[in-house]
Amino acid sequence: MGMTSEVRDADGRAVSVVDPNGGTFTAAGDFDRLLPADDPRLPLLSALDPFGEWSVPFDRLRDLATEVAVVAGLAKEGPESRGLARLAAQIGACLGAVDLGLTFFGD
Repeated sequence: MGMTSEVRDADGRAVSVVDPNGGTFTAAGDFDRLLPADDPRLPLLSALDPFGEWSVPFDRLRDLATEVAVVAGLAKEGPESRGLARLAAQIGACLGAVDLGLTFFGD
């Protein structure tokens, strides 16, 4: 299944986000190949555990958005680019609401 991300509310429930390609979604994925193993320019994405869980601290969301934009430039058109666009939409949803958080889940 690979790495996925979800927006969760204060009670831990998955929240639907507007999909940049139309409709809504609850989980983003398909960006695993693009996650850096050890890139000092991308410390948050490099630190993701492919088998663990991590909730992004609210004060790091803008940094994560910057890293996702860098990685998006490496994405192939198709599932990877759509997955990163969804991840960016999730970050945007969290930035606009104090009661939402972003969590990554590995296999």
